[in-house]
Amino acid sequence: MSKKEKALKTQEKVEVMQAAGVPVQETEEVSTALATEIIADLKKERDDLQENLDICAGLADRYMYRQGIIECALKLKNERLLRCAYAYMKKLSEGEE
Repeated sequence: MSKKEKALKTQEKVEVMQAAGVPVQETEEVSTALATEIIADLKKERDDLQENLDICAGLADRYMYRQGIIECALKLKNERLLRCAYAYMKKLSEGEE
């Protein structure tokens, strides 16, 4: 459920409670509880996104490192060095799986 949908549902609940004659204090307590729940959900979502960002950053670093090795080998035009770099990268890839 999106943030906007949650906010709309919260507003609807408050309006229903007010229309039913529920005291304002109880309405505020419900609003506070729902706001706390929304904040907790947003914090969890933020933490999940941060974890995904960290994983992506790690992968990007790894691929940049690999690309640097291959670029170096190609610049040297040394077939033996290129084969060594390929074997090293293959070994690293097997370790990731």
